Amino acid sequence: FTECERLVEQWRLQKGKLRRDPDYLRLWLEIFISSYDRCLDVDFEKPPIPPVISLLPDNILQVLRVQLLQCVQKASAGLEQEQQHLALLLLKFLIIICRNLSNVEEIGTCSYINQIITMTTLYIQQLKSKTKEKELADQTQAEEFVRHALAFCESLYDPYHNWRHRVHGSGKSPGAAITVLIMT
Repeated sequence: FTECERLVEQWRLQKGKLRRDPDYLRLWLEIFISSYDRCLDVDFEKPPIPPVISLLPDNILQVLRVQLLQCVQKASAGLEQEQQHLALLLLKFLIIICRNLSNVEEIGTCSYINQIITMTTLYIQQLKSKTKEKELADQTQAEEFVRHALAFCESLYDPYHNWRHRVHGSGKSPGAAITVLIMT
């Protein structure tokens, strides 16, 4: 088994538990992300390495959509540390699977971007309202989410990293269509 195949098989065998138990889902996401963390470049220094992901686990996008929606709904009241961590894991997972260009269009047509933009807006408002005396840990979590949200937008709307390559010359092609929410 490759790493991806092993994770897909684990998802298949434990699907019910992954849907019911947020701690188990978090653990599965952490394992997945650690296997593909080389694909996450949120410093925008160099083009990220595309992952070798042959297939996604069954129904994972639906499970992630529900989990992300729950995080968004709870975010306006203030996310607990565990929910903040889960939201960041979900975002990292989406970035990784969007690094595989065949997933960009499907992810771009779903509601993920709306949910990520909503969460990012709440985090930016939180960062703007923080004073230097307030907890730095909260700011770090919020800043990390915002950086990853920018990387997610790049993976959707500039999957070939044209803006990163502008200094060096050519780009390739556009990504997903930009939604009205981003434009407003």
